[in-house]
Amino acid sequence: MTKANQSMAGPATAARAASQKSGTATTRGCEKTIMGGLTRRSVLANAAALAALPGAIWGTGRPARAAGKPVPFGSAIQFNLMDGDPAYRQLFVDHCDLIMPMNALKFDLLRPTREVWNFAPADKIVDFALRHGKTSRGTCHIWWGATPAWVKAIDSPSEAEKVLVEHIERVTDRYKGKLISWDVVNEVIANDPIYEKRSLRDTYWLRTLGPRHIPIAFKATARADPDVELVINDYDLEFQGPHYDERRTIMLSIIRQLQDANIRIDAVGMQGHLYASKVIDVDAIERFHRELDQLGVKLLVTELDIIDWQSPPGSASQDATAADLVSRYLDALFADKPPEMVISWGLTDRYSWINDVMPRPDKAPSRPLPFNRNLQPKPWFKMLRKRLAMT
Repeated sequence: MTKANQSMAGPATAARAASQKSGTATTRGCEKTIMGGLTRRSVLANAAALAALPGAIWGTGRPARAAGKPVPFGSAIQFNLMDGDPAYRQLFVDHCDLIMPMNALKFDLLRPTREVWNFAPADKIVDFALRHGKTSRGTCHIWWGATPAWVKAIDSPSEAEKVLVEHIERVTDRYKGKLISWDVVNEVIANDPIYEKRSLRDTYWLRTLGPRHIPIAFKATARADPDVELVINDYDLEFQGPHYDERRTIMLSIIRQLQDANIRIDAVGMQGHLYASKVIDVDAIERFHRELDQLGVKLLVTELDIIDWQSPPGSASQDATAADLVSRYLDALFADKPPEMVISWGLTDRYSWINDVMPRPDKAPSRPLPFNRNLQPKPWFKMLRKRLAMT
């Protein structure tokens, strides 16, 4: 995996690991202000900017998974490895219900310059998935880590909005009918809202367009493909402590504000990067899932893997740690109702962003994914598939 691909393959966890605090502050009140001083139940921007759509339209994307059917399992694949490692490619065909591009649909790879569009890698993966009878999905229209330099050079809000809408509409339309869902915005919540005293991440889009870049993106995606599922995706929604409580609270607030503005949002993507050093909050996830359900919003896991840098070394102990984490996570996810889907961020330890971005201090090989470097399934993958079938 090239350095460029390494940096894109996972979330912003290098900065995250350095900046996350222990979470000793108390969670702010239910009516705390977010997004430029607006209250939780207010809209994301003024009425003219939002141009509210007619009717209550949230929750009208793809229907929920039918009761009694197994929860689908999917994974993200790297296009640059597909031809050089046929066994890696076949692993997805043999074990996934969904195969999605890991990086190929991100803004800076699709459009590295204003004049150049590069759809070939994404086309290759989506066509591969559909050809083998799998579904696929897209990630992501807005992510702070994939904003190209030429976009960041735009300082006019009107021009920035024009470029963003053009990008979203063109890309969404190209894959209309081929993708079941889109991560419309990814990682828009501040990394540590309590410590930073802010709700939204400081990004080019926030600085240039303000918080309205979120509804702009959702409305543009819905216009281009009225049937695709619209997802807001983020990390650190899984764990125990005030820091994580605050992030869940902000997520619910964003959803309510979009709904107040009659802007459709169908699902939350919970990334699911599970740390050996953090406690999964089963009760909080159950409560969060129930609150989403009351809002008509689904929950899916989008980037499951294990960050085991603080677990005892050795394949057996690392895999045991992973199994415990995944089992507890599934307990939380299924406590209220099954999630819509579980997607891992890669399939094999042979290729994972964790190996490069968050290696173990003791130099032992990381074991973050369901299959080992020899492409053999680990016991926790079998447990995962069994649990997903028990609905």
